[in-house]
Amino acid sequence: MVSQEKAGYNEYIYIGVGTNLGNRLEHIKQAAKELQSLGIRILRTSSIYETQAWGFESDELFLNTVFECVSSMKPLNCLKALQFVEKKMGRKKHLDSGYESRIIDLDILLFKDQRIQLPELTIPHLYITERQFVITPMHELTGSFFFHSLSVSFEELKSKFENPDFPFVVYNPPLVNE
Repeated sequence: MVSQEKAGYNEYIYIGVGTNLGNRLEHIKQAAKELQSLGIRILRTSSIYETQAWGFESDELFLNTVFECVSSMKPLNCLKALQFVEKKMGRKKHLDSGYESRIIDLDILLFKDQRIQLPELTIPHLYITERQFVITPMHELTGSFFFHSLSVSFEELKSKFENPDFPFVVYNPPLVNE
């Protein structure tokens, strides 16, 4: 179990959430509850978008959303908490298979406005500027806010990916506290 840090909620964290197996909406709700039980307080959620798989072929569509959170956790402890929730929910990672279908995928997209480069953690997330299923919900939550760690706003990023066929909204907040 991951220890809960209780020094107060002072770090803004954006967590990308994806799932394409089973009852996808329930998986997202369960992940939200699990994260909150570990001391990651969810302030807002983006809409939930249904999208094609990215980086691999799959017949199963993904549901993707972003949680805007606060926590007193340090970045590596937050990563461990996310991995704990993934494992608890039944995610199995196969080291040699690359991208694959999953019950739940939790990624730290941004942690405050920090840049972190460690073997096990890169913040901002390595592909944050390339995935429209991240850019669209991040834009929904942050608008034109300029992230120094990215040197760009999600409004600017979204404008270069305008694609009328992508994505479509499946579910609107409130996801948390229902």
